[in-house]
Amino acid sequence: MRRRSLTHRAALDHRTRMSRDDRRTEHAMSRLLWAHTVALYLSRGDEPNTMDLADTLVMMGKKVLAPVLTDGHGRPLNEPAWAWYDSKNVRTGLWQIPEPVAPSLPASAIDQVEVVLCSALFVDRSGYRVGVGGGWYDRVLTYRACDVPVWAVVNDDEILDEVPHDPWDEPVTAALTPSGLHLLGQ
Repeated sequence: MRRRSLTHRAALDHRTRMSRDDRRTEHAMSRLLWAHTVALYLSRGDEPNTMDLADTLVMMGKKVLAPVLTDGHGRPLNEPAWAWYDSKNVRTGLWQIPEPVAPSLPASAIDQVEVVLCSALFVDRSGYRVGVGGGWYDRVLTYRACDVPVWAVVNDDEILDEVPHDPWDEPVTAALTPSGLHLLGQ
């Protein structure tokens, strides 16, 4: 499944990808007007773009918490960590994933946010997601406040009826796609 998704995303032409990203960002912004603090991943490569969304949120005066995977010297961290995003202070981290250059915060810092946007390759109608396989979000989502919504950022054709999942997988509440926000697990 993961290989199929990555191959499909890589085959999208630039214009299609940009159009999808623009529409997804518009939907996100219309739904995030109420939020003061958002956690989201910083995209790379063929992933749905979140960099423009992060920049727009910061320009609007919102605080953005983003994952940190390295110690700043290229060495991976043993535990999930966060940092506050500032578009002028971003470095390339582990696996070419952008990360904020700011003091690292523990995984529990996610309890400060009002909504979480997480990466996914697929998501199903029950809210289970397939990520890239590292389990980072499944570990960190357990620290969020119980009523905080979690949106998987995917394309419309990446919402499936069912995906494989394990007992420790943390479900998401919605899928943010180019066509809008789709509630899951209802």
